[in-house]
Parts: sequence; structure tokens; C-alpha cells
Amino acid sequence: MKTVRKASVFLMLICLIASSCGRKTPVEPAWIDYSDTVYWYSQGDESHKADVFYVYPTVSTISYTDNGSSWYADITLPEVREEANGNQRFNQMLYGEYNFYAPYYRQMIFEAYQQPQDSLEKIAAFAADDINDAFQYYMEHFNHGRPFFLMGHSQGSQMLIELLKHGMTAEQRQQMVAAYCIGYHVTAEELAKYPEALKPATDSLMQGLVIFNSVTDPSAMSMVSEGDVVGINPTTWTWTSDTIPVEFHHGMAKYNDNRDSVLIVPCPTRTFLYNHTTVCPDLDPEMVFIPAYEVMFPKGNLHFADSWLFGGNVLENMRCRLKALNQ
Repeated sequence: MKTVRKASVFLMLICLIASSCGRKTPVEPAWIDYSDTVYWYSQGDESHKADVFYVYPTVSTISYTDNGSSWYADITLPEVREEANGNQRFNQMLYGEYNFYAPYYRQMIFEAYQQPQDSLEKIAAFAADDINDAFQYYMEHFNHGRPFFLMGHSQGSQMLIELLKHGMTAEQRQQMVAAYCIGYHVTAEELAKYPEALKPATDSLMQGLVIFNSVTDPSAMSMVSEGDVVGINPTTWTWTSDTIPVEFHHGMAKYNDNRDSVLIVPCPTRTFLYNHTTVCPDLDPEMVFIPAYEVMFPKGNLHFADSWLFGGNVLENMRCRLKALNQ
């Protein structure tokens, strides 16, 4: 799993952003029974004509340090599931015009990245298996033939890419409108190895894989986008390197003052694509800057904003791709 090798330092750092606390190591079941509603944040309501299957990024702050025998967030614990809920609540509101399906999964936690490489690959595969199991349950019991979007950010996108590579059938890929794997990367080696599973979308209408990462300056690029060969400019949904005027940025997503709805608000910036990373030269480089992590995410790296920074563009593009699929 080449993506695990490239992402190991990156994901370790994401986990460090939240503080850790000691806790008894959980007893892990061999598999998660996704027929149990406790393992779903949302199972949709089937009131819309298309679905979103959403996988959240690294959110676990719970550390199992007493004997080092567990490397996953224990989703059998209510407090662990609650850690994911803030992120999922925001995205359920953002994608409210679709049926929203969001499983909990045993995502990798910080201590996993201290393990030898062969162990780390097995740990990542274990987490990806949860997403595959949840997706297959969703397809069998909830989807009922509707078109669907895959949506993720960071570790969530990593798991969706593994699903695309190893878990989806050709028929399921035909139902998929697009896989928005935000804040991650796909290498040339992966494209060559999985040509049918990883088909990048190169315009605003085609089915396929959609990836983007953003910075305010090319010097702020980081490991999250290293080696990426499919990143697209989300203001035009093209691979052009031309500078795109501010009018093409259709707003970022943010909570309203009461945090009971998500709004699309102006965030004007020109954009251009550099090595498949979207550069936003008019945004404040301190926008989501954390000084403690500037070695990995230098000032101007916008990874922590990617999932909402282009919210208006993503919503409009989802409608366009769905319409094109239905024609």
C-alpha cells in the first residue's frame, strides 16, 4: 500500500493535533456488524434521489498507551463515536440535499504510526476493511439503486481510495457519480496499477475520482499532496495551469452563528494549479496555520480548510455531475 507509506508521517501529525489521554485498551471484535445502528452516525432517510456515503477524517483523541496492543479508535465506546460527530454533523448539513450515510470506523490512531512498516500496512488495511464492510452493507440494504457520491477528507479519503481500488464492483462504479477524496493524493504508480478503479475526472461532468489540495503559495506544499497526479482545480474542475479569476470561487462553507445550519459565504481568491495542487494566492496564509506543525504544514498550507474552503463549488459541481449522469 504505497499510499500508506507516503501518508504515515502526515496522518501521525494529524492525530497529534488533538491531545491524548491514557485509557484501557479495548477488546476489538473481529469485525463490525454494520446491521447494528450504533455503528452509523446516519443511515439516511431516502427522501432524495441520490446519496452521499461519507467517511470522516482523523478525529480520535483517545490514546491506548497502557500496553500498546491496540492501534484503532474503539467505536464500541460512545465517547469515541462522539469524537466523530462534530465533523459529521457539519457535513450532513452541508450535503443536506442528499441522503446522508455515514458509518463509524476503527480509524488509525497516533500510536499506530510508531509501528514497523509491515505492521503499519496491516493496520491501515484493517481500518479500510471497516469502510469496505460498511459500504457493502449500505449498497445491499440502503442504496436501492440510487446514484451516490463518495465523500471524504484526509484519512477518510485514504480509506475511500482503498475502497475504490479493492472493494467496488464495476456495477457499483457505474452508480457512483463521483468520489470526492479531498485532502489526499493518488500517484502515477497507483493509476497504472488500478486503471479501472481510479479514473480521474478531468472536467466538471464526468464520473470518476476527484481530488484537490490547496495552499496559498507553492512553497507551502506538503506530504499530503506529494506525488499526486490527479489533483484538480475545484473552481473550474480542470487541470489547466491558467490563473482563474476570483469570480470562479463560489464561496466556502461555514456554520451560521447558532451552528444549526451551514452557509456558503464569500471567500474570493484567484486560483491556479501547480503540480496538481490548487494555489489560492489571495487568501491569508495564517488562515489555518498551526505553528507547532509548520515543519509538515508550513504557513500557507490549507489542508485543514480543504473540506469546506470550496463548499460552494463542490455543491454546484455535485449537481452538475448528477444531472449529466441522469441524462
